[in-house]
Amino acid sequence: MKISAIITSRNDNYGGNLNERATYCFNSAIDTYDEVIYIDWNSDTHSLLYDIKDNIQFKGNFKHIVIPPYAATNLTNKDPDAQKCCEVLARNIGLRRATGDWLISTNIDIIHPKRESLIESINTMSDSIFYSVMRRGIDWEDILNYNNGDYNFLNWKNTKDFLDNEKEEHFVKDILNTHFGGKKIKSFENNNFDLFPCCGDFQIAHKKVWSEIKGFEEKFIYPLYTDTNVQKKSILHGFGLEGRYEPALYHINHGKGGGGLLDNINKVSNDFYEAILSNQKTENLDTWGFSDIEIEYEVF
Repeated sequence: MKISAIITSRNDNYGGNLNERATYCFNSAIDTYDEVIYIDWNSDTHSLLYDIKDNIQFKGNFKHIVIPPYAATNLTNKDPDAQKCCEVLARNIGLRRATGDWLISTNIDIIHPKRESLIESINTMSDSIFYSVMRRGIDWEDILNYNNGDYNFLNWKNTKDFLDNEKEEHFVKDILNTHFGGKKIKSFENNNFDLFPCCGDFQIAHKKVWSEIKGFEEKFIYPLYTDTNVQKKSILHGFGLEGRYEPALYHINHGKGGGGLLDNINKVSNDFYEAILSNQKTENLDTWGFSDIEIEYEVF
């Protein structure tokens, strides 16, 4: 069984401490997955990877794709309101080129699960169900406290072990009880494809599921609702949908969120009605993920 993870970001220090968050993310991902594909989308100068690579423990399974501003502009049809880091397009580029049996779409803010825990979870998963895993939140102050005031990049596993083994009570499970216990908050009522807030931090399915639904809808090039939309698509295409709290993954808290809208990075969002309520099966072309375009990558 081969597992691939797709991560996308932009060198803009979104949310603050982006390089530090990315370092934890990449090191934990490299340690866990057979293949990590990082798509750096629309960075003004250079990929954020080049700023942090000296603190990354590479082992030959990290693929680095750069979509520079001129290419990002063309791929979004020169729409000035397109998301600065256009998640749907970047993720699809990675999903289409991933070689794993199980594919994970995830974010730059995540400290990833241990491989043995992930394998244990996948062994209980169906290849006909789309899964989203609930994140646990962690603050920078906690990370510093765990490491005596240092980020401890090259020994990041100490932080991971501490989170997994000693501080489970630190994480509030009220959200889990609310969304998996049969009770839904008001904004999530009357549908069966919402699972929990921020569902896009870790979405995993067998490659055949991603291929059938053709990844994320490529018409939704603005922030918001795309992660819930892909969950709805999985149902419409005849697959199951399930939310889980395991394996343990940790979101390093940052900024205001909202896909860059609350930070005024992006000005326009996807339409809720179009993306969630009225959207049906995929409208993506067979060439989703720009599979008709040869895109170069580096391997680290």
